[in-house]
Amino acid sequence: MKADIRSAVLWEGTMKTGALLALAVAAVATPAAHAWEAKKPIRVVIGYGAGGSTDAIGRLTFKKIEDQKGWRFIIENKAGAQGALAAMEIKNAPADGYTIGLLSTGNFALDPYLSKAIQYKPEDLDYIGTIGKIEYALVAAKNAPYNNLQELAAHTKKNGPVSFSSTGKILDLAMERISEKLGITFVSAPTSGSAQSVQLVLGGHANVTISGGVHVPYMQSGQLKAIALMSTGEADYAPGVKNAVDQGGGFVIDNYFLLVAPKNLPADARAALAEAIDAAVKSPEVGDYAAKTFNTRLNLGPDGSTEDVMAQSRAWREWLPNSKLAK
Repeated sequence: MKADIRSAVLWEGTMKTGALLALAVAAVATPAAHAWEAKKPIRVVIGYGAGGSTDAIGRLTFKKIEDQKGWRFIIENKAGAQGALAAMEIKNAPADGYTIGLLSTGNFALDPYLSKAIQYKPEDLDYIGTIGKIEYALVAAKNAPYNNLQELAAHTKKNGPVSFSSTGKILDLAMERISEKLGITFVSAPTSGSAQSVQLVLGGHANVTISGGVHVPYMQSGQLKAIALMSTGEADYAPGVKNAVDQGGGFVIDNYFLLVAPKNLPADARAALAEAIDAAVKSPEVGDYAAKTFNTRLNLGPDGSTEDVMAQSRAWREWLPNSKLAK
C-alpha cells in the first residue's frame, strides 16, 4: 500500500502537509527524563467490541509493552454509543496513569458535536499517541450488482436505498458526504464494531460497510469486493480500485487508533506512557500486523495527536451545519 501521511484535517482533495509528521518526530526524538513506572496493572478501556481492528491492534500493542516494560494491562471492551461510553469512562477516571483508553479520532474530534448526551469535548482529555492510521474501504458482497460508486448510485436510484452497516458516526457522515456528490441513497445500521459490520454484509443483512482492515481477508478469499477506497492513494489488496475522491465522491477519511487518558495526567506518567507506546508501535510485531491488515503504522506522539484531534474538530464543526444526519 502507498502510505499517505496527510494533515490532521479531513480534506476534500489530496492536499498534503508534513506538519503532523514533524510533530510526531519531535515528540519522540528526545528521550523524556522521568521516573514514573507502573506499580500496578494499568486498565485499558477499548471503546469497541472484541475482534474488531481497534481491539486487535490494541491488544497486540499492549502485549508488546508488557514484554518490553514488564508492566501489566487489564483490557476491557466497552462497546456502546459507538465509543462514547468508553470515552466518558476515561474522562471520569483518576488522572494517575492507571486508566487509559483506546478509541479513534472521530470519538473526540466529531462525536461531541453530534449529541447533547455526549458530555465531553475534545479538550477534556489528554492524548498520548496513536498506533496507526485506519485505511478504510467501502465494501460489498462479491455478488453485489455494483462495482464502483457510480454503479452504486445508479443502483439506488433504480432500486431504493442500500443498507449500510456502520461502526461510528464518522463513517455515517463520510457516506453522507459521498452520497451528496453522487446521489447515493442509504440507510445506516449502527453496529458494535467493524467485525460485526463485515459479518452483516457477509450474511446478506447489510449491503455495504466502510471497514478499516477487517475486510481485507474476506476480499482475499473472494467473499467481499471493494467499491471504493476511503483513503487517498491505492491499495495493493484491491488493484484497480480507485479512492472516493478519484471516483467523484470528493471525500476521504483521516482516522487514527488513538490512545487517550484523563485530563491533567501527571507529566512524568504521560511521558512514560508515551515512550512505552512509541517503542511498542515501532516493534516488528506491530508493524507486521499493521501491514497484514493494510493499515498504516504511525505514532503521532502526544503533541501530534493533540494537534490532530483539535484540527479535525475545527473542520467538523465548520461542516456539520450542512449535514442532514447531524441534525
